[in-house]
Amino acid sequence: MPTQTPLWLTASISDEMVEAIAKALDLPRRVARWLLARNIKTPEEARRFLYAREQYSDPFDFHEMRQAVDRIQRAIAGAQTIVIVGDYDVDGVTASTILASELQVLGATWACLIPERVADGYGLSAGLVERAAQRGADLIITVDNGIRAHAAIDLALDLGIDVIVTDHHEPDDEPLPECTAVVHWSRHECPDDAIVLSGAGVAWKLCQALAHLSRPGTSTSDHADWILGLAALGAISDIMPMRGENRRLIREGLAALRLCRRPGWLALCDRARVNPDELSVTGVSWRIAPRMNAAGRMSSAIVAFNLLMAGSRTQAGELADEIEQLNANRKRLTDEAVLAAQAAVESDYVDRRPAGIVVAGPWPLGVVGIVAAKLVDRYGCPAIVFSDSGEDVMRGSGRAPEGFSLHDALTACSSLLHHFGGHDAAVGCGVERGQIHAFREAFEAVVEAAPRADEAQAEIVADDFLPLEEATMDTLAWTQRFSPHGPENQPLRFFVGPAVVKSVTPLGDGTHVRLRLQEGKTEGDVVWFQAPEGAKSRVQVGQLIGVVAELEENVWRGTRRVQLRVTDGWLLDEPVMRDVFAVFYRHLHKERVVERERFYQLAKGQDVAKVDVILETFVELGFAACHNGAYHVLEAVQPHDLREAISYQAHLRSHFVAL
Repeated sequence: MPTQTPLWLTASISDEMVEAIAKALDLPRRVARWLLARNIKTPEEARRFLYAREQYSDPFDFHEMRQAVDRIQRAIAGAQTIVIVGDYDVDGVTASTILASELQVLGATWACLIPERVADGYGLSAGLVERAAQRGADLIITVDNGIRAHAAIDLALDLGIDVIVTDHHEPDDEPLPECTAVVHWSRHECPDDAIVLSGAGVAWKLCQALAHLSRPGTSTSDHADWILGLAALGAISDIMPMRGENRRLIREGLAALRLCRRPGWLALCDRARVNPDELSVTGVSWRIAPRMNAAGRMSSAIVAFNLLMAGSRTQAGELADEIEQLNANRKRLTDEAVLAAQAAVESDYVDRRPAGIVVAGPWPLGVVGIVAAKLVDRYGCPAIVFSDSGEDVMRGSGRAPEGFSLHDALTACSSLLHHFGGHDAAVGCGVERGQIHAFREAFEAVVEAAPRADEAQAEIVADDFLPLEEATMDTLAWTQRFSPHGPENQPLRFFVGPAVVKSVTPLGDGTHVRLRLQEGKTEGDVVWFQAPEGAKSRVQVGQLIGVVAELEENVWRGTRRVQLRVTDGWLLDEPVMRDVFAVFYRHLHKERVVERERFYQLAKGQDVAKVDVILETFVELGFAACHNGAYHVLEAVQPHDLREAISYQAHLRSHFVAL
């Protein structure tokens, strides 16, 4: 069996496993391969994934959930004051709104405090505890924070205030806070089955438990749909893994929000130019979440909280307008900071590409997380961006590419940091001014030493290949069964080619291009948005090309059709094409047994390596067997596409020309 690296994930999957899944669920074999490529290996797992049957975990499987619920019920029964302490990002705001909505339905006396990014910093602090005490708090419940707030919790207990922590961030090395309860996604009766939840997801599980004991039999209601939708917003915005419970939560939460007619939600959608009836993960990520985050970045996140809780159209409209203005300011300041940060990177790393980026500048603390994300996109490595406001301790935010644990990296450098917290994909931290250079060196060293993804895996360019003739509405419908998409469940991507370029058409302002491709007797269009310069200037009619594309639906004047949207592509420099394989196979089939040297003669002086590729492909696909240098024809059990052979995939890779 060839040992070359395949071009797509499905190439290394056994036919036996494919057949088992395909037969059990009556699926096309191609769909069964996609499932197996996503590590979905049993018919039951496949059924849950394809047909929206993932299980919700029992909220009482989380450690100390019952203690938390019992204490909240006592507070409600005794008319005690409950103070929610949230966070200033979308996950924290939605978590706060989830719990506040539940307490409101239960008739509790409650208040909500959300720290201001600059004035208060992240999470439960002594100052917030004192403000809660001034509100008459008998019980503090943290959402999306608190797992590391040991000193603040101790202060609350000293003041006679009980504390329940609900969080999803990584704890530190100290024992968990000694309080009434600590509810965390990882503290689970079945830790192997626990799914990473957002802060909003953990708050939602707490409310599920509260509803089960306080409002039995009312699991379906406008309120239940509302907090489910909020949990979906938090999961999407905090980039949670799109598998298992999160996938069902997001799918059903978005469906609930499409029907939601609460004034705050409708005002937010209106300002974001999102049709709530067609809400998608993309709409949340690119339009809803940035506006909600703008409140916490530029002013106070309580504005976003009040918008979601708004009871009238007038109040909702005023708050939505305020957020829109804050978002406009955020975009302007972010654009300026990104340009300055990129200039700083180019200056700091003038003679090499950075392994990990650490930069600081006079940028608002509220935008440094966005700047870090932009640097990750541009340079493809983890980035920490600090806001230098002149204080001794610079505060910052970090982001990392998928698959890299930023939290682990900062843990390794923790002796050089004033503070830090967060999770794999995003962190907040602080560094003393005199330590930033040492921290930069240590961080780069940690990133360089971190285990890399397997090199062969890194070279895989797609999930599967797709014959151009199979780019149909039926195939699209199957790919849509894999949504919603996100970390650990990215959109399916397909290799299309080798194909002949029939036409090249610039689109829009010239930054996009449409390519008309021909594969065999089939022709079809692919669209390449934000195409690289090489795709616009070097691709010419008659050339061979291979592209990686996603299938999506395009609706134009009421007509629905499939569109192939290109994400990557290469010119192909004279690979062996199907018609050449056909010539060799016809000769083999006629003669039944052919010596290798005879095949070389048939090639008439052409590249011997290409002949070897043809023969290796025949053997791999079961068209021939090789014995003592002679090739014997075999009657293949079923037809195969040449691209199924890893030998041929390796050959194609060797003929890639970058664009």
